[in-house]
Amino acid sequence: MKVAVFGAGGIGAYLGARLARAGHPVALIARGAHADAMRTAGVHIQAPDEHWQVHARLVTADAHMVGSADVVILATKTYHFATVLPQIAPLMGPRTLVLTLQNGVDAFEQVAATYGAVATLAGTIYCELSVGEPGVIRSGIEPVRMTVGPVAGLPVSAMAQAFATACVDAGIETTLVQSGEAAVWSKAIFVAAMSAVTTLAEVSIGPLLADPPAVALLTAALQEAYEVAQASGVHFDHHPVEQALAIARAMPATTRSSMSRDLEHGRPLEVEALSGSIVRRGAALAVPTPVNQALYALLRLRMTQQAKESFA
Repeated sequence: MKVAVFGAGGIGAYLGARLARAGHPVALIARGAHADAMRTAGVHIQAPDEHWQVHARLVTADAHMVGSADVVILATKTYHFATVLPQIAPLMGPRTLVLTLQNGVDAFEQVAATYGAVATLAGTIYCELSVGEPGVIRSGIEPVRMTVGPVAGLPVSAMAQAFATACVDAGIETTLVQSGEAAVWSKAIFVAAMSAVTTLAEVSIGPLLADPPAVALLTAALQEAYEVAQASGVHFDHHPVEQALAIARAMPATTRSSMSRDLEHGRPLEVEALSGSIVRRGAALAVPTPVNQALYALLRLRMTQQAKESFA
């Protein structure tokens, strides 16, 4: 299976390395020192129980060098999509699937609007992956888990089945579901609320869950997002609010959201794809979201202040 990873950072390079190690032809599309290191020395994976290295078939900044792929793993942030989506056109063939793994529910919709629902594979990933240094990917939790599925009520395709099997064989714990939309919404409900509250409070998950008023705030944000999902026509096999709280309680007390780490390191925040998306969808569907509106407004102020401080 020919796989192209567009945006081979922590998540993208890890998935590409796993598939390359299993014998699949993988192209990593990236730039800068990280790309140079992967091109010359391969991808080094530092996991809790093992360290290993593999070379991808190709590392390049130019998608035209790759040609069409069976699966494109789109591993950039959602806020880059306006620039990124046209650039993956050279990778698209008649049966190509584009896998989205971004936080929030905007990513798969944007891919479907650009390349069609048939070409869209919506997914979620549960991991702790980062670029430790150029060419080196650190994995804090193994195995990495993915859930993927089609959108718009379409059936699971043979390509999707083959890709899921390839991922499992490569050591990525992958579940193929009938509705990628429900899977993505389920995670988005959790991530939007958890990211906003932990980032604004500047705390990890342990102190948050130890404070009853904070838990009440978190639960209210989760419930609003769930009601927006229901109004959007999404059907769940479980109650996503209860599931989100259970996931939070099962996490190590020191766990921090990626948004809080992005704020700490001065990186852009995925506010619009998370809290912002829920607020906008709620307004369009006449679903009240006062808690998420407050979190969204405060996060936007934090971003504005961050931008001012970076130029001070």
